[in-house]
Amino acid sequence: MVLAGSTVPNPIMKRIEIHNSLILREAFCNRKAFLTFVNSPYVLIMFTYKQSYWREFPLVVSLTLLLFSSPGPAQSIKKLSDFEKYYNKSQEDSLSPQTRIRLLKISYQVLKHTYQDSLKYSQISKIVEASSHLQDSAFFNSVASEGLMLAQQLENPSLLADAHWNYGAYYLREKKFESSYSHYNSAFKLFSSIKNTYYAGKMLYNMAYISSQTNDFTGAEILLFRSIKNFEKAEKHKQLYLCYNLLGTNADDMEEYEKALVYYTKAAAILTKIENSEYYQLELWNNMGVRLHKLGQFKQAVTYFDKALSRIETLNSHPSLYAKLLDNKAFSLLASGAAVNIKASMETALALRDSIGDTAGGVVSRLRFASYYAKLGDTVRGITYAKEAYKRAEANQLTRDVLNALELLAALDKANSLSYLQNHIALDKALNARDRNLRNKFTAIKYETNKYIRVNKRLFRQRLWITIGAATVTLLLLLIYLNTRQRVKNKELLFEREQQQYNEDMFLMAMENKTTLERGRSQERLRISEELHDGILARLFAIRFKWSFIALKGSTESLEQHKNSIDLLTEIESEIRNISHDLRNDLIWDELGFKNEIENSIKERSEIGNFQFTLTYKNSEEWEHLDYLYKINICRMLDEILQNVIKHASATNVAISFLVEEDNFVISVTDNGKGFNKGLARKGIGLKNLKARAKKLNGELTVNSMIGIGTTIGIQFPKNV
Repeated sequence: MVLAGSTVPNPIMKRIEIHNSLILREAFCNRKAFLTFVNSPYVLIMFTYKQSYWREFPLVVSLTLLLFSSPGPAQSIKKLSDFEKYYNKSQEDSLSPQTRIRLLKISYQVLKHTYQDSLKYSQISKIVEASSHLQDSAFFNSVASEGLMLAQQLENPSLLADAHWNYGAYYLREKKFESSYSHYNSAFKLFSSIKNTYYAGKMLYNMAYISSQTNDFTGAEILLFRSIKNFEKAEKHKQLYLCYNLLGTNADDMEEYEKALVYYTKAAAILTKIENSEYYQLELWNNMGVRLHKLGQFKQAVTYFDKALSRIETLNSHPSLYAKLLDNKAFSLLASGAAVNIKASMETALALRDSIGDTAGGVVSRLRFASYYAKLGDTVRGITYAKEAYKRAEANQLTRDVLNALELLAALDKANSLSYLQNHIALDKALNARDRNLRNKFTAIKYETNKYIRVNKRLFRQRLWITIGAATVTLLLLLIYLNTRQRVKNKELLFEREQQQYNEDMFLMAMENKTTLERGRSQERLRISEELHDGILARLFAIRFKWSFIALKGSTESLEQHKNSIDLLTEIESEIRNISHDLRNDLIWDELGFKNEIENSIKERSEIGNFQFTLTYKNSEEWEHLDYLYKINICRMLDEILQNVIKHASATNVAISFLVEEDNFVISVTDNGKGFNKGLARKGIGLKNLKARAKKLNGELTVNSMIGIGTTIGIQFPKNV
């Protein structure tokens, strides 16, 4: 007799749905666990709550009365504060589901008196989350639909995405994959529209999980890689681990074991970056063991299961994983031929799964018991377990396990083998048709999503081009406006310049007329100067010269009068000469320059006084730019000083310097004449004139003289003249 265990395909290596749901819930659904475990005094037995309806009866009555009461406006503020109290009470696992639903309904009733805002939506979302696993679909749909409408009214994409997320998680638990996939896809589009990369990645993962449940492994792989990109940007290591773990699981189911190993290795590398990763490490070891089992390497698989089972402290908090590891190890030992002492582990796993309500795990355990008894040759007990697994799988819509149970029954129950095989074929066709239909719908949704993304990109590009166009037009209009203003300003400036040019022309014409007049006056002055100097002065000089040599005799008084007349005539000559010089100096300075006039004046005096001179003349440009009146006064002062040198000093050498020192003009005249005593010298009119002219220059006059050595006269006045 051929043992059934050697002919029936391995039905237990497919991941149980309760475990996958646990991963999805913890990492991505962001919803509370729908099974909370309480450790009992017995290590292998766990329970959720102990029902005691009589103990809860007073609470139920009071809650019912409160639920149907109609609070007035004065009570609304108090009711708002009561929300958290009733909501938190509803989360106690020691209460029955019916009581928890009533508490949630009271919390929901309180919200009727709150404002329509994001806070109210947040509270509704909590109720939706809590009610989604309490088996009251009417209440869930009522609250969830209100939450969706409120999110739409608030026009908040984030809240609207959360509402679709609630629906997606609920329909996933109800195994309504199409509805769940559609809501997750809507949430993904909304999260993408607000650039929430992290939550968009979570929605992609949820859609990938649903695709893997319908055997659309290629679609799941594409979605997972898109999700990985989002999590890498957000640097979410835990989510990256779960993505690679699911990729490895899918590769296992497609019997691509080398590919699965690559994904599991990447998942293991990411675990080092996750805090409190003990549970995920045990889960990964279990997956590695399953992969080795499928490859027929049973002893190596047992090594991984043992490694995970050694972490008993962690497993006490995760009974589902503990039961799975016990069952997987036992089945690997059974497959390797070492069926001794595995029954106790299998019984423990089955009892643990039943105690925590792990329906899918319990079905898998019963199928394995059927295989175990079939291998021992006890087909009766094997058929019993297989039939029980079949009934439980069919009642809970575990279609894959139904197929495995039918296949196992066909191998064990030879009398009804044909009937089981026919049912298997029919169900397999129906399941394939369902999966194919779902895959087509998922493909359509993906197409619509891609189309939506393309449309969004196109609209974004259109908006971008419109924005660029509007900015360009605005810039052009601004440039045109600025150009127009500039042209107006240019016209104004041109008009002003023309007006200024006209004024300048008028001024130049006036200056030209003035210049012509001044030229005429200068020529007339030069003519008068020449007439005075060459005519009258020459004739006076001749008369005086002849008169002075006439030998006159007479009284002393007459001779003295004669001498005074000659001196007066000399003074008249000097005055006429000065007037002549004044009349011609302006014209000469324009033609010859200030320096040349000074040199000519000094040279003329040196010939009369019979002395040698040296002239030091520096910074000529600044001297030349002096005002005409300053130049006249300087010449007059220099003439007076040299006249005194001729009359009184009897000097043979005179040093004259014109310098610019810092901010002052400095003139110095030094002779080697007789000198004089400043204290005894009488103050003549010549010295007074020098001081007066120095004052006109805003300067000062200094005189230093020593008898027998000579005299130095200095004139200093500021540059800002």
